[in-house]
Amino acid sequence: MLSKITNTNSDRELVLELKVGNKAAFKLLFKKYYRRLIDFCFYRTRDLELSKDLVQELFTKIWSIRNKINPEKSFQAYLYKSLTNQIINHLKLSSSKNVSLDLSHFAKYANEEEPIENRIDIENAIESLPNKLKTVFLLSRIEGFKYSEIAEICELSIKAVEKRMSKAFVLLRNSIK
Repeated sequence: MLSKITNTNSDRELVLELKVGNKAAFKLLFKKYYRRLIDFCFYRTRDLELSKDLVQELFTKIWSIRNKINPEKSFQAYLYKSLTNQIINHLKLSSSKNVSLDLSHFAKYANEEEPIENRIDIENAIESLPNKLKTVFLLSRIEGFKYSEIAEICELSIKAVEKRMSKAFVLLRNSIK
């Protein structure tokens, strides 16, 4: 066990500690990723409470299967992949396809100088992307992941990520015209 768990510990070190039941390591991992995961989930679901619930459920699952997590693999990739799967499962089970448009949340991603109509068009264009393209686009442009990280999260090759991003841009350009 590490003598002291701090924010400077790597994810690998924290996961090793998590595996042996170290609650301080779990707490640090939770604090490190909680807000970003909620933002990612909210962008997909448009429901803040649902996003909080799904992220909470994810961390509950992580605690219960902590001894099975591989510290040699990217914990961040594991989180995003697991959350993406939870979102997809939830959306499949959800009979309601109503999605509300929360522009206050989207505003942090869009250019504030842009007229509101343009921001709505951009938001609608992103929402209309097929799920596979939308996931890659959001991970790249909203979450700021590199293509190599997206490839790991989505279990794709880097070339596949590049193709999906390229296709997303074409669809977005055509949709926004």
